[in-house]
Amino acid sequence: MNTKKAILLSLASWILLALCFPPFPLGPVALVSLAPWFYVLKTASKRVALTSSYLGAIVFNAISIYWLYHVGDVAPPALIFSGLFLSIAFLSLFTLLCAYVFIKLPYIFIFPFFWAGIEVLRAKGDMSFPWLSLGLVFGNNLELMQSYAFFGVFGCSAIIIASNMCLATAILKKKKKLGLAPLGLAIIFYIGGYGILANEKNADSDSLTVAIVQPSIHQTKKWSREYYDSVMTQTWDLFETLEPDSVDLILFPETAIPDYINSRYREIDFLDNYTQESNSAIVIGALNRFWTSDTKNKKRKYDIYNSAFLFGFGEPLPEYRKIHLVPFSEKVPFDNIFPIVNYVDLGGGTFSPGDSLSIWQPGNFSPLICYEAIYGNILRDAKRKGANFIANITNDGWFYKSIAPYQHFNLVRSHAVENGIGVVRAANTGISAFILPNGRILEKTKLFEQRIIVQNIPLETRFTFYSAIGDYAELVLFYFSLLIVLIALIKKIPK
Repeated sequence: MNTKKAILLSLASWILLALCFPPFPLGPVALVSLAPWFYVLKTASKRVALTSSYLGAIVFNAISIYWLYHVGDVAPPALIFSGLFLSIAFLSLFTLLCAYVFIKLPYIFIFPFFWAGIEVLRAKGDMSFPWLSLGLVFGNNLELMQSYAFFGVFGCSAIIIASNMCLATAILKKKKKLGLAPLGLAIIFYIGGYGILANEKNADSDSLTVAIVQPSIHQTKKWSREYYDSVMTQTWDLFETLEPDSVDLILFPETAIPDYINSRYREIDFLDNYTQESNSAIVIGALNRFWTSDTKNKKRKYDIYNSAFLFGFGEPLPEYRKIHLVPFSEKVPFDNIFPIVNYVDLGGGTFSPGDSLSIWQPGNFSPLICYEAIYGNILRDAKRKGANFIANITNDGWFYKSIAPYQHFNLVRSHAVENGIGVVRAANTGISAFILPNGRILEKTKLFEQRIIVQNIPLETRFTFYSAIGDYAELVLFYFSLLIVLIALIKKIPK
């Protein structure tokens, strides 16, 4: 195969795959979209195959995460556009690695598991970014999403890779029956999901009436001290439209109070008085800081936390501190290993991580902040600790009007189905929603809609096979992928 044809086939594969992730509508097409790429890997020279793979991955990532440049509002533009380019180039290396391993070890039975293991690897550590796991393509279809409960998002990624490999092999070896594998998988997944949803009984469990406040504060004003009073006025004016004594729990978004909470006594008094008069609990996001105990870093004066606070349960005010911080935006990666990076201004935050999950009342729920809810293992931990649902507060205003809020929402919803736990999601600019453990949406808002939504959320989780085995499965996939990389590096390249 010549270079031009290989590049065109790879680009077609990866562009088509990009259009399979929500909010784009082609989800099930992912079962066949990578077949041309596998055809290239099988028929082109090693150099051509690797080059076309990397170019295809760059285009895929550029389509999927172009929105990262919006973070330029809190960093120098030159830095953020350089960061965007480096992020795309870095993430594309994972695809290049997969192509390299496939060429070195072209064994159909191991590669899908290796791919899933690489996705697990990409979801770990200070630089983790599980945003584009292949299995997430089912997010537009409730029936197909039920497969997450059995195989997890990573397992579905492996199945999708196997489906594409079957089609590519069928084309190369002219095996028509093997080429029907993608269609068969789509039918099985859809019928299985339909059957699960149709046979689910409405539980007679207790429920909690929850209100979500979406104030829709524009990101350019949210962190300006000049606009602080107008920002809070807009939030409180919307809040006052909520009927008192009508709800058990009220959720405000991440950093709904865009300041250190211990310097805003007026807001604390207002929320305390409201909860006492209405008998409603309130969860609201704000920052918090304390004099640092880190004596090694002389530049650092405070430990700063991105936190959620629970009003309505007296003093001291219950606080949950975000555990998993966003790389570069909230934390410089590997700063604990290489302390010198703390002295380099990268334009982002220097937050400290929390150290434990919380279970709060009423209803036994676990608060999670923004990025944390896209990690299935964190949802599993919360469920094991006794959470009946997740209260996810976030500020997707960073993304403006792009595809990112839809991707973020799909990630949260997918891992909710995976682990059988409902999510109440309060987003500053959208998408706020009530998500049941099976992924069904009771109600949701639109982007940049100023609105309060109220629903009853059942206080019952759903058993899923993956929530029981997920930690072990991901550990095995992780070490399996490392082993395969090691074998591929040792093995001589075939001629």
